[in-house]
Amino acid sequence: MIKAIMKSAIYLSMAVTVSLFMAACGGTADIGPPPPDTVCVSLVNAKCVKCHYKTRICDALGTKSVAQWKRSIKFMIKQGAQLTEDEQNKVIACLSSLPKSSAIVCQ
Repeated sequence: MIKAIMKSAIYLSMAVTVSLFMAACGGTADIGPPPPDTVCVSLVNAKCVKCHYKTRICDALGTKSVAQWKRSIKFMIKQGAQLTEDEQNKVIACLSSLPKSSAIVCQ
């Protein structure tokens, strides 16, 4: 009987952990909707093109989820990129919503 209770407790704690992890990694609730195109262009040109050619950015459009863009942006910040939290959310919203080779950013 105690083994069954312990086993249930372990499964429950694993389920809660996985749920919390998924909530933290996914979703778009905290980044908001994409800003206007002019804001996207301005942010990408000011923040991303400092270190990356536009072709690199454009090749990644349409291939990454919100969670993947979040990871990329967090990594860029660790590498020295300077973005406020608001700018991070806007860049993530822009890049995750644009299709591959979008004229908005790639021209």
